[in-house]
Amino acid sequence: MNCRRQAERHRNGEINREDYDKWRYNYPKYDETSGYVKVPSQQLSDAMVEAFKDRLKAE
Repeated sequence: MNCRRQAERHRNGEINREDYDKWRYNYPKYDETSGYVKVPSQQLSDAMVEAFKDRLKAE
């Protein structure tokens, strides 16, 4: 949801100031419509590969 739409929702009373500020200061974390996906760190990815390497198929 874009900034203009969120501001409009706040003005119309659909969301309160606290929810609007939460969205505004943490965008895109709380934007459920953006399709934004948080990617794990390379360190976590490497640890997962190491932990499950016995289950990975050899190519």
